[in-house]
Amino acid sequence: MPSCSQCKMLVNDECSATAELSQVLGRPAHRIGSCMIPIVDAYLPLVKKGMRVLEVGCGSWPKLKDHCAKVGAHYEGIDTQAEYFGKKTVATKVENLAELSYETDSFDLVIGNQTMEHWAEYGCRVQWGLYQCFRVCKPGGSVFLNIPFFFHGTDYFLFGKEVAIRHLFEPFSSSITLEHWGWPSDPLPPIYTYPNFWAMKDKPAHIVDIRAVKNKPLPTGYHNYWGTSGRVSRVLNKPFSWNLFLVLRRLGVFKHVEPS
Repeated sequence: MPSCSQCKMLVNDECSATAELSQVLGRPAHRIGSCMIPIVDAYLPLVKKGMRVLEVGCGSWPKLKDHCAKVGAHYEGIDTQAEYFGKKTVATKVENLAELSYETDSFDLVIGNQTMEHWAEYGCRVQWGLYQCFRVCKPGGSVFLNIPFFFHGTDYFLFGKEVAIRHLFEPFSSSITLEHWGWPSDPLPPIYTYPNFWAMKDKPAHIVDIRAVKNKPLPTGYHNYWGTSGRVSRVLNKPFSWNLFLVLRRLGVFKHVEPS
């Protein structure tokens, strides 16, 4: 597991990825989000000429799209929005993963950078989103998804449920790896996103890179019933303790503390 001390982006005991990503996006980037730079750098050598690559939740970061153009791979990207913070996304289609329109067995590689934790917030159940990713992935192809633990998102990710997340992948693949990035964080200080939330006070935020090969027949029985957004999604997909914490904080029982 690459700790911060082993990361190529550590320069003079500082994370150079944060400044790099901020410059590309045109807005301040968080150190947790910046981990996707070295992670995607590790993906790029696996993208070869003639491959078809889909990026889900692509946002406005063009690194993967530009690399595909450079090596002669075909790139497609989806996002629910045409632009973020006034910057146009690199999406080739503006659509929700829940209604993914590509044909089955269309792509050699499906990639999502820190997007899986938000699927349920936009009306796409995590199980259904995974089904969609593997549905459009060719047999023998791969799905790469990197996600934050103890940072934000829905239940699986907010509480870092590694075993449960692995189980979500198992119907599609018998070749699954999970690699932790940015943990331990030395020499950088650990990031405690909600230090006064009792369930997360001692849980440092970091990134997990998940890679899975599609080597099983596509399972049946998947659906997107109960796929909701907004407040209903927050109740259904966030831990009860988290919603309780937000209510208590709003009532002044807990002070708002900036992530450390």
